[in-house]
Amino acid sequence: MKKVRLIYNPVAGAGSFKNRLDTVIKSFQKSGYRVSPYRLMGANSMDSAVSDLDDKYSAIAISGGDGTINNLINAMKRNNIDLPIGIFPFGTSNDFAVHMRIPKNIAECCDIITNGEIINVDAGIVNGTYFVNVCSAGLLADVAYKTDIGMKNTLGKMAYYLKGFEEIPKLKPIAMRMEYDDKVIEDNLYLFLVLNGSSAGGFTNMAPYASVCDGLLDVVAIKAANIPNILNLILNFLRGEHVGDPNIYHFQTDNLKISSNQSFESDIDGERGPVFPLSIGVKKKDIKVFIPSCG
Repeated sequence: MKKVRLIYNPVAGAGSFKNRLDTVIKSFQKSGYRVSPYRLMGANSMDSAVSDLDDKYSAIAISGGDGTINNLINAMKRNNIDLPIGIFPFGTSNDFAVHMRIPKNIAECCDIITNGEIINVDAGIVNGTYFVNVCSAGLLADVAYKTDIGMKNTLGKMAYYLKGFEEIPKLKPIAMRMEYDDKVIEDNLYLFLVLNGSSAGGFTNMAPYASVCDGLLDVVAIKAANIPNILNLILNFLRGEHVGDPNIYHFQTDNLKISSNQSFESDIDGERGPVFPLSIGVKKKDIKVFIPSCG
């Protein structure tokens, strides 16, 4: 019998997943899997969740949002674990799962893990820390961890949007230097995002040409502009029409250095990231993920 470690965040996405544990375990058992559940109890419990995994395990199933998946990937790397990951996207923000076409449906997620395909996908890495979907800094980059968890559980992604609009009056341009390949960009920016997938914060076409299998990251940076232009740009983001906007830098690379004369934190997958300067790269096809079968 195959063995799967089932890790779940009991508070992610209003805590709805924990009420469906019996359904999940039943589905796995019917497909010939023995389930070993692990309930996360804090930021440092992910290492405990994976530390006892051995060659008897054939997969890890994880329930939560982008931040939970981020924590899992980094814990797996610290503990030298290389198992395929099955995702139950039951967090507030599930951008990586959206990009991978993984639905928010318990039965379908179970089927993907038991009957789907396994592909190797890229991971970003910034100052030695992995990210699966996005590394960002500047305006709105810290909205995910500034937003009250009760508000997130009640309103979902709308809580991020409300918090984001609240932050707009605090706009301050940041002098940044971006170095990639043989190019240098120095400009005043409000925000930059380095994306592995195509969406961030629920904006599904943030990087419309992105692929998690191409060995490249998509960089989207917003130039300093007046408030009316920024509001218009946000509407373009919602419509996926921002690429080509004169207030936007957009390029692809597998290596990027970002520095500034100001010191501030980055955000990785909705969690606090390292402080500037940032050295960002790609680990090509470094993570195994279950995806829906094409058959």
